[in-house]
Parts: sequence; C-alpha cells; structure tokens
Amino acid sequence: MIAIHQNKVKVVQSSFSSEIENQREKALKKLKDITKNQFNRVEKDYLISVINLFEESSPVKIIEATPNEIITQIANIGIIPPNSRFYKNGRAKKTLKSFILEALNYTSLRSSFYPNYFRKIGVKTCVYCNSSLTITAKKTSNNGYSAKFDVDHYHSKDKYPFLSISLFNLYPACASCNRAKKNDEIEFELYTELGAKTLKSEYKFKLHPYSKAKYLTTKDSKNIEFTFEEPIYANPNAKTFKDVFHIEGIYQTQNDLIEELIIKSQIYNKSYLKALKSNFSKLSLHPELFKRTLIGNYVEDKNIHKRPMSKLVMDIAKDLDLI
Repeated sequence: MIAIHQNKVKVVQSSFSSEIENQREKALKKLKDITKNQFNRVEKDYLISVINLFEESSPVKIIEATPNEIITQIANIGIIPPNSRFYKNGRAKKTLKSFILEALNYTSLRSSFYPNYFRKIGVKTCVYCNSSLTITAKKTSNNGYSAKFDVDHYHSKDKYPFLSISLFNLYPACASCNRAKKNDEIEFELYTELGAKTLKSEYKFKLHPYSKAKYLTTKDSKNIEFTFEEPIYANPNAKTFKDVFHIEGIYQTQNDLIEELIIKSQIYNKSYLKALKSNFSKLSLHPELFKRTLIGNYVEDKNIHKRPMSKLVMDIAKDLDLI
C-alpha cells in the first residue's frame, strides 16, 4: 500500500549481484537448449528475442531491469505468440511459455532466493492487502515443511514469461491476493523514483463519524464502522483494490483491533501519555518505538510492509489521536 524507492532496491540487488548473475547464466543456457525443439517462425523469433535479453552483452540487464526498462522491453518483444505450442508426433507436448518459465527457474527461486531478497528490502507482508504475510508453508514428501515466498507478477508471466524473474516486476503478495488479481490491470506503483511516494501512502482507512461514540455507548463492536479510501486512478481501465482484493471485506473481520484502539484512546489520554513517557524515560525509547509499543504496531507509513495490519492500526490510531 506504499511505494519503495528504486534506489533502495538497487542497493539490495547489488548485495546479491553474484546470485543474480548466476540466475542469468543458468537461464541463458536453458533458453538456448530450448532452440533444439521444433517451433514455427514466429515462435523462433520470439525465443531468440528472449535469449538476446539474457546475453551478457545485452544493453539491458533484464533481471534487474527498472520499471521503465520493463515497459520498453514489453513494447519491443510483446506478448508470447498465441497458442504457441511445441508439437511432437502431431500431439501437443508443451507450450513455449512453459519452456521459458522452466528455463528461468521462477518456481525454485520462490524458496531459494526471494525470501532473503525481500527480507533485506524490508517487505514481509502483502503489498496489496497488508493483512497477511507473503510466506506459504507447504508439506514436503518427507513430512517436513518448506516455506515459499508468494509474489505477484505485475506484468503477467502468462503474457510475458521472459519477465517472470525480473525483480522489479515482482510484487510480494499473499496467496489470496495473488489469486484474486490474476491478470487484472491495477494502478499501483510499488517501485518508484519519487521520494514523496515512499513516505505517505495514497490509501487510507478512516473511522466512520460517531463510530467511537456508538461503541462506547453500546460496547458492541458491530457498531464500529470504517471506510477504505483509494486514490483517483489515472487509468480508466484500472480496477480498484476494493474490486480486486475486497479490502473492506477482509478488514471487517478485524473490528476487535479497532475496539482495542478505542479503549486505549480512553485510557491513554494526553496527561497519562505524558506520565508514561516520564516513567519509562530510563528505557531511552525512541519516540517511534514508544508509539509502536503503545498501539502494538508500526506508526509510520514507510513501515507498512513490515507487519500485517499496520496500515489499519496506524490510520485508526491517528483518527483517535493516539499517535
């Protein structure tokens, strides 16, 4: 629900430079192996264009390509040829898309590379709903468990399989939001060059007028109502977060969090907060950490990605003058 500066991401990418280069080399070798199969002229041309992107001499490092570079390559290479399919003895064997995805090894990277990469960037929660972590635990054949990192391909890997491991095309997302989005077009820029977009989210939870008073009168959390506000989108074809991810539906199950904040707003009045700060001064807590401890979550938009429910909690806490 908030953007991350591209420069921050590039610094992290530089710390993984050897692993990223290893990904490129392996992908290039496997992509070249695909050419041994029989494809029509359109398919061959498409495959050669993809191979050229992964060559060391390519002017664009496609795995580290910036959002603008990704847009350029989409225009240059385009959507994978329709119904592209490798035939063997007259029978459909495997799509060219499947060949490319296997060559780029996206599935394996979900457990071997992306967890460490995104942890270093500071993303632990779904960038769309902020209600869930992005790790999915799956049972292994030996009755153990393995963790896989869920990411959404902003530009669909079904249409553009060559972007399946392009890091700026990967948006950490929970399994539910990933399934919900599918190939829908949404207008949300996770990676930006504008510093202002990394400090303040364009999305906001807002407590309904009189909700606090109604709850304090009835002590019934069903009387707690809120709205989820989105920015005005420039793209008329873009779908809203409400439409795609059902944000308000997800958070309507979390009224207990708001209930606790309302109670805290009654207990922690300004004079009591002043006394708490004085009493705990020996701990030398940073003001931000003091506020985080008070409401049980992060209090600045730039930290939204670090913990589930942080956006809801901080917005409502501000509405209640807790922070």
